Amino acid sequence: MKNQNKYGTMYGLSNKIDLISTEFVGDYHVFRSENGKTYLCVKSDSQMGLALLKMQNSVTREKGFQFKPAKKTLYIRMTDQHASEIPKFHNLLISVNVYGVFYQHVSNTVFLQFELSAFKATPRIDFDPVANDNAVFP
Repeated sequence: MKNQNKYGTMYGLSNKIDLISTEFVGDYHVFRSENGKTYLCVKSDSQMGLALLKMQNSVTREKGFQFKPAKKTLYIRMTDQHASEIPKFHNLLISVNVYGVFYQHVSNTVFLQFELSAFKATPRIDFDPVANDNAVFP
């Protein structure tokens, strides 16, 4: 699928791809941009960031597109509902839906198009006492 607008050309994938992390993301935050879009921000060297980088490399090899160099932070677009549901100070497993590639004519740059499709939050600390715990508290 190919759609064009005044900013560039969107190439949709015939089959959307869901990437699901198996490693927890503990360092994250929600960011709202000036234009009202909401993002989940994680480190680019996380499991999800590396998976998306591999996809970029594959597109570069097959189609010859050029992507901007990766930044330290990966911005994953998400809905306001997801943003309101993501708890603070948890470990997250995330699922990202990759649905296309956008070619920006002005800068001759390509961007993967993806968004958060789901997440699972787990508390970082388990406060349930263990029956045979040898810890000593004053």
